[in-house]
Amino acid sequence: MEVLFVAHRAPFPPDKGDRLRAYRHLTRLQRLGPVDLVAQADTEQAAETARIGLAPLCREVHVFARRRWPALWQVGLALGTGGSLTVGWHTDGRVERTLRALEQRHDYDLCWSFSSGTGPWMTRRRTGRRIMDLCDVDALKWRALAQDGRGPRAWIYALEARRLLPLEVALSEQADACLVSTEQEADDLRHRGHPRRLEVLTNGSPWADFTGLPKPSQAGPVVGFLGQMDYPPNVAAVVHLAREIMPGVRARVPGATLRIMGREPSEAVRALASPGEVEVTGAVGLVPAALATVRVFCAPLDRGRGIPNKILEALSAGRATVVSSWAARALCGQPGRDYLVADGVAERQRVLADLLADPQRCDDLGAAGQAYVRAHHDWESVLDQLEGLVREVARA
Repeated sequence: MEVLFVAHRAPFPPDKGDRLRAYRHLTRLQRLGPVDLVAQADTEQAAETARIGLAPLCREVHVFARRRWPALWQVGLALGTGGSLTVGWHTDGRVERTLRALEQRHDYDLCWSFSSGTGPWMTRRRTGRRIMDLCDVDALKWRALAQDGRGPRAWIYALEARRLLPLEVALSEQADACLVSTEQEADDLRHRGHPRRLEVLTNGSPWADFTGLPKPSQAGPVVGFLGQMDYPPNVAAVVHLAREIMPGVRARVPGATLRIMGREPSEAVRALASPGEVEVTGAVGLVPAALATVRVFCAPLDRGRGIPNKILEALSAGRATVVSSWAARALCGQPGRDYLVADGVAERQRVLADLLADPQRCDDLGAAGQAYVRAHHDWESVLDQLEGLVREVARA
């Protein structure tokens, strides 16, 4: 089976969200036959890193560094003509020419497209079968960000949500199969269109990388959060934790601290640092080692889309994990056994304080969370589901 894999962002290094999901998918697709990859990157350095990193998996790798000013011109053109800003940002003649040249040299059995930014590329392909991974449904992510923001940026987010959503619905209807990461995204698409074949493919976790970590009870009274720390939902979560939740927790558990871990902390995140109360670490070396330093992981995410990988990592690390009811929608475990769900200031303060004061409860909750991840988010099992879908689509 020959596969043409197109991505809006080169899936290497696999160290965050969409790159991690696409990279894992690529590792399984390349077992089925030769894969040629075409993608974009933000800089030439990132493009070269991706070319080197993806070469062992692909027959051909074509990663183009985005030409910023032509891309901004396309965004401006889309803004003025009623088009999608996402599509404008990814418009690149080099990509289309490369795709056409590849199709002249190879007879592809499958075109795999990751993210709606690749939609125009996919619809122009002449391959026999097409699978579209919409992952989190970007339009609804923009809508959520618009609800949290204000001013021109929120207006732009809301505008793009309105313009992109019809395109994403159309892609789900045109593809032989469309993938999303949670049932919530699937329901959202079904309510807005008639996808030809819609499949929920969750994210996995490399849980084996987290084995052998000390139990939560061996850590101090530390609440942790880990993520990309310039992403607005993550910023909102840690600001909420630091300013509204932790003061009440410290009143009940003296010495309790908050550790905010993750690359590129925004100015608002850096401003939260306070000796003895809030630590902002920036990028961490090894995620398992970083999570081992906290007793409780708290993800009070009240906006965003999809399944947060940070939660799967915390569960894999055996940390006692507290999530919002919004985040819990992406999980299929048993609240109260595998993780705790808490909403609102008072409830979150109570739950975190009770956990920090009860190390044995943290150990029990962490062990149950690990068992849940192994049963429901093992990457090999997820990729077995992916391979089965690919084979079914290829035979149709």
